[in-house]
Amino acid sequence: MKPFGQVVVVGGSKGLGKVISERFIARGYTVTVISRNRPSDELRANHVVSDLETMISSDSVVNEAVRFGGKVRYLIFCQRYRGSGDPWQGEIQVTLMATRLMVNGFSDHFCEEGDRAICAVSSVYAEFVGGSQPDSYHVAKAGLNQLVKFNACILGRKGIRVNAIMPLTYLKAESKDFHLANSALMRLYQDFVPMRAIGSVDDSANLIEFLCSEKASFINGQAIFVDGGVSAIWPEELARSMAGI
Repeated sequence: MKPFGQVVVVGGSKGLGKVISERFIARGYTVTVISRNRPSDELRANHVVSDLETMISSDSVVNEAVRFGGKVRYLIFCQRYRGSGDPWQGEIQVTLMATRLMVNGFSDHFCEEGDRAICAVSSVYAEFVGGSQPDSYHVAKAGLNQLVKFNACILGRKGIRVNAIMPLTYLKAESKDFHLANSALMRLYQDFVPMRAIGSVDDSANLIEFLCSEKASFINGQAIFVDGGVSAIWPEELARSMAGI
């Protein structure tokens, strides 16, 4: 029997968003992807075109998604800013403003019964600082985590759970060739990760799929690391390990 209620994936045309869209389609769900670019034809999903960088209202996007797929079971945010303008304004707009608008817009269109959840893809940089991303990315992801907590308290009263995942760098189709071509970087990653491995897109997809399921029915307001244990290491130990001491 086809599951009741659709899955809406924001930023589901590629990367982790595409992987999670494919998984829910395989489980029989109707999936609606909201993105600027159209997903590949092989992804059997509805598509709502939206440039989140210029979104000032979610009304038309929400109405079109509901018209396509009906009531929402799960709402998943995988988008990130990839524009060429001011990254501060862009990150805040795409990561925070667009998410806030769509959470508020979809909140009255969830299924009345059964498991319901929202999951956002945040980053380890919500809590730690990394030179590979600008200040705007760090601030936006930290704000996203707080937005998750706020809505977990508000929407939890309606039975809608809200959580986030915080992945470390992981292998995905779009970046796999780069990482595999840089074996020294791969070895360094593997040396400081307690699991002695670099994660894959499937590790993050697995957690999203779990959080958007009845198995996570009492998990709400959490931002969970997907980092192989890196966040548990004291910096001194990491330095000693890298120095071979």
